[in-house]
Amino acid sequence: MTHLPESFNRGNQTMQDTTDKHHGRDRGRNTTSPLAMPGRGWKDTLLRVKRQVEANHATLIAASIAFYAFLGIFPAIAAFISIWGLAFDPQQVQGQIEMLSSVLPDDAASIIRQQALSVNNSAGTGMSITAVAGLVFTVYSASKGMKGLMAGLNIIYGEKEERGLIKLTLMTWVLTGAMMLMTILTLGTIAVLPPLIAWLPFGETLTTLLTYIRWPILLMLVISAITVLYRYGPDRAPSRVRWVSVGSVTATLLWALGSIGFSIYVRNFSNYNQTYGTIGAVMVLLLWFWLSAFIVLLGAALNCELERQTREDTTTGKPRPMGKRGAWAADTVARDAHDIGENAFTDASSVPTGEDRHRES
Repeated sequence: MTHLPESFNRGNQTMQDTTDKHHGRDRGRNTTSPLAMPGRGWKDTLLRVKRQVEANHATLIAASIAFYAFLGIFPAIAAFISIWGLAFDPQQVQGQIEMLSSVLPDDAASIIRQQALSVNNSAGTGMSITAVAGLVFTVYSASKGMKGLMAGLNIIYGEKEERGLIKLTLMTWVLTGAMMLMTILTLGTIAVLPPLIAWLPFGETLTTLLTYIRWPILLMLVISAITVLYRYGPDRAPSRVRWVSVGSVTATLLWALGSIGFSIYVRNFSNYNQTYGTIGAVMVLLLWFWLSAFIVLLGAALNCELERQTREDTTTGKPRPMGKRGAWAADTVARDAHDIGENAFTDASSVPTGEDRHRES
């Protein structure tokens, strides 16, 4: 967690007052909600988001997160099928997998289906053992991926990881458990809700309506999960919900649209199987994981720069003066659209000089 001296923040605020008067426009310095941010403030924020993502190498961070997600997906499939087989007919799992893979690009969905069918066909009396083994490895991989995501959020928010080993480990496991719970609810929404609705004695119109409602429910679950990550993932004082909700909603919508767009691109404009051979579907799945992780980091960058656009306290609890808020984004104010700030992670070569700012403006 980054702590800034009070003298630095007084100077920062004085400089910002001068900057605002120089431009003569409302940049949202006294805004208490991102929804009330004026257009000039949004322009500054979005330009800084682009710079911050580049300076903090968000694409590389997303790649490491995607690796651990890929590492855990196949044990998760084995665990899902095994647990499903303990309560339901294992032969029905194919239809459920089809529903689950409907949110993935076609090539990525195909590798999920193939692995699921392979596990399902080989499942026998040892299903409970398979479930336990799969769950253990899934939880391990998920916790490693969560730790990488938390490190990435610290970089995006400009925070140093100062939580002790025990506290960091506990927070990692708590967030991992929360995300797994959200995943279970999501899977239930996609796969279990339709047959449940069909079984209940509803009319045809109501049944159709309830079946389509699962997609808005899915989006709300994803928004909730990302909000939890943004609030408790980085080592800083938690932001108020309204200051993380914009990034959460944006990330969720970009993820949904990005998944659809990526599916269309892979289906019509690219042939990964021709380029990579038999591992083409694997590459598509990895790229989809990378895209998802990058979008989560992009939403965090948006939240961070929105907080740096206002002087108001964006953290929870009673309002505190700058320098006492326990969060670098809340304790600093960006001078203009080019100021992404300097912290332990910012690439100094990516922070433009005064001459660069004048030339670009």
